[in-house]
Amino acid sequence: MPLPVPGKILSVREALSNPLRRRIVLTLIDNPGMSVRQLARVLGVGAGTLSGHLLILQRLGLIHEERNGRKVLLYLNEDYLLGKRGP
Repeated sequence: MPLPVPGKILSVREALSNPLRRRIVLTLIDNPGMSVRQLARVLGVGAGTLSGHLLILQRLGLIHEERNGRKVLLYLNEDYLLGKRGP
């Protein structure tokens, strides 16, 4: 059963209090551009479990995805990490 996605995450700290989400971020730091399938395999979780966590991280702006054909590639949002959150 997929992870229920909360309607609102109040802070990055709250989101990263989850060990799997921390592992996602750390893995993407070392391996930018991983596909969802690759990330799930490396972390040893199912794609369904991973999707809820990815959605939370995307809503916060910590990660973003790029589509390459049918593949979805995941990247950290470096601007967010550097404090550049927009105009």
